[in-house]
Amino acid sequence: MTPDNVDRLIGIAQDISLHQQTEADLRLLNRTHALLSRCNHSLARAVVERDLVNAFCNNLVEVGGYGFAWVGYAGAKRPPRVRMVAHAHQGDEDFAATALAWANAGASPSACRRAIETGSAVVLRDSADERDLVAWDDAARRCGYRSMVALPLMADATPFGNLSIFSCALDAFEQPEQEQLAELAQDLAFGIQTIRARAAEAQRVRRLRDDVEQDARKRIAAILHDSVGQSMQAVNLGLKRVRAMTEEHVPVPAELLDELIAEVGAAIGELRDISHELRPLFLERLPLLDAVRFHCSETGARAGVPIRVVADDVSFHLDDRAKEQCFLGFREALSNAIRHGKARQVEVIFAIPSPGRLTLSIVDDGVGFDTYGAFRRPAGLGLCMIRERAESVLGHARIRSIAGHGTRVQICVPLASESPPCP
Repeated sequence: MTPDNVDRLIGIAQDISLHQQTEADLRLLNRTHALLSRCNHSLARAVVERDLVNAFCNNLVEVGGYGFAWVGYAGAKRPPRVRMVAHAHQGDEDFAATALAWANAGASPSACRRAIETGSAVVLRDSADERDLVAWDDAARRCGYRSMVALPLMADATPFGNLSIFSCALDAFEQPEQEQLAELAQDLAFGIQTIRARAAEAQRVRRLRDDVEQDARKRIAAILHDSVGQSMQAVNLGLKRVRAMTEEHVPVPAELLDELIAEVGAAIGELRDISHELRPLFLERLPLLDAVRFHCSETGARAGVPIRVVADDVSFHLDDRAKEQCFLGFREALSNAIRHGKARQVEVIFAIPSPGRLTLSIVDDGVGFDTYGAFRRPAGLGLCMIRERAESVLGHARIRSIAGHGTRVQICVPLASESPPCP
């Protein structure tokens, strides 16, 4: 064979090798893109923490093609004891118990414990060469796992768990792939913290709602006891006098009957006020727009504050529950604008920004406030209730305020029960 032929064969071999490497890089890129896309989809849809971590493990195995993936949370003690909360696998189910047992065994830290303690990724390129970190090497080899990466899950720069990924290939986790998986671990940690924050906020709102309901019950009980109860007691005593007088054939003074009638009338008025506070009676007879106009007219006249209702070319229909919750949220916002915001004028705006959605905005020129701080003080009960009322009918409420520049409360609700939730 001539030197030219040898050179030509070497060139062909190099071209084939380069082509194969390019194809391998392309397959890895496509796999990584599909994995990131699926995990982003899981992040966007997850509302339960366990569902999120399970989805990430399944994505790493089913889409990423890795042999085994698991998520563990660390306890507060040192050295940390790891608790497995999710895993997915292609091979032996029993390896999950083995991996967890060795994660917590021995005085020297395992790979996942080292990742948690240091807050840095730990990569094992060949489990056979790093037995100080891989006491489970025999079990891993039986399952076909040869390399792994342990990635810390961080919250406020503090590790709280790990994401461990196993591969059947030697030296599977090169630097670009490590960086991609590290970003994935960061996304997972962010998703976990977001879900926990939402759960904590929901629990706080539930406690606030319970406080509001308890206060309402106490207030109603006090009114019934101190006002209505006293009126009924006075009427009871007056009726006993009337009966005694009739038994003795003594004329009943008209003044006594007038007093009894007045007491009953006052009690009826107080009961009507309680009923109106719980559910305004005019809501049953009027559409929401007319009910809002009526309430604005009464409130504006009583408080001496001009309230303008804007509803140009707006025609809509709400079911009874959405109508009630929307009105009660509006009433709370309007009351806040006048009592706490010290508004000089208020504008109430109805709009349908997109089909199937109604927005009701209450805009005032009052003193404004710090929304972040207000939601975390007892005074923020009303604001939380506005949000919860909207969310109870698949809507939402947005509250924007700047000190010295007024407040805008926007309540958005679906127009029909079958409409999708407000975005």
